[in-house]
Amino acid sequence: MDFTVEYTREQEEFRKEVRGWLEENARYPSDWGDVPPETDHWSLEMKQWALNFSRKLGEKGWLFPLWDKEYGGGGLTGDHDTVLKEEIGRYEIPESGRGELQAGAIMVHGTDEQKKRFLKPILNGEVVCWQLFTEPAAGSDLASLTTRAERDGDDFVITGQKVYVGDSFKPNWLWCLAVTDPDAPRHQNIGAFFMPADLPGISIADLNLVTQRGKRMVSMDGVRVSREYLIGDETRGWRVAQTTLELEHGAAGFLAERNSVVRDVIEYTKETIRKGQPLSKDHFVQQAMVDNFIEAHIHRLLGLRNYWMFNNAQAVTYHGSQNSLLRKDFALKAADRILRVLGPQALINDERWGVLKKRVEHHQRDTLVNTHPGGTLEVHKLIMARRLGISRTQERAAPTQAPTQGR
Repeated sequence: MDFTVEYTREQEEFRKEVRGWLEENARYPSDWGDVPPETDHWSLEMKQWALNFSRKLGEKGWLFPLWDKEYGGGGLTGDHDTVLKEEIGRYEIPESGRGELQAGAIMVHGTDEQKKRFLKPILNGEVVCWQLFTEPAAGSDLASLTTRAERDGDDFVITGQKVYVGDSFKPNWLWCLAVTDPDAPRHQNIGAFFMPADLPGISIADLNLVTQRGKRMVSMDGVRVSREYLIGDETRGWRVAQTTLELEHGAAGFLAERNSVVRDVIEYTKETIRKGQPLSKDHFVQQAMVDNFIEAHIHRLLGLRNYWMFNNAQAVTYHGSQNSLLRKDFALKAADRILRVLGPQALINDERWGVLKKRVEHHQRDTLVNTHPGGTLEVHKLIMARRLGISRTQERAAPTQAPTQGR
């Protein structure tokens, strides 16, 4: 099976420019040592470096290359975006709360004034955004959330808790759902707020979870929020949130996402000698690694399909949830195959025996955790059934206005 992509001369010239820039800007100082796989273990210097890198990309228009320059994007084409994603993907650089999910919702549902005010800092990489959706008793059934936003003149007073949110980088903005009309029917009683993270009454606590990558609990005790931070109508927050969720599920697709652990374990089996020969010579290992290779590229091809559809204004229905469902399912299978190939060594995270500098052990935990964010496997199956018309209820995908450049 051939997964090769052919490139134009213009793309290859642009690649030289990108590669040269990344060689100068995308490498950590060597005296910092290895970068831990979990961002909570990063030093303050590493975190600041990642934030600065995003801002440098934003200054060049390379953080959101397909968005209009008017809003802080690069105004580039899909050909440029292809090269950028592939070259940046060669480096292990975590995203520092980029805000693309919030930017998409603001673009679709925000006023002209809100777009001018909020989009450019996001697209330039100047701010970190956290998404406050999940609550202690509201996750997959998001419409059952209990956080309240009570109207008080031109303001709203928000009280409630959100969990399993955020990342390891301090937020500047919070994207929060809250009930604005408790007497209205479900899905018609919610407002969506894009509000500053430093408002009085907001407190943030760490959560000690299976993976240490910055998941927090955010408590809001009488937080006064001006109406200027309300995105969309007062009780249309559910529809606004659906745009965010469509993007989170993968409706916009991707170009160069590959699981570097899956790729590197394949190389590890070629280099590791057991019983006098490379581990990859074992037929069981070969089959497991080939399965991982094929499924990783199947998912990549689905991402390419969604990317093309999104940026060519094609109607997206089940495609985002299909992408998310298979990504989660493939990841679980890949981790299981790696565990069966490497045995207990895949679960060791000490300096001497941890495979690939402890990245494999982290991958084993992370794939389990990642089955939840953005909807469980069962949630995505339900969404797909509704979009395909094989469920008792049917629904349409929320609007996810694509950037106007690069189509």
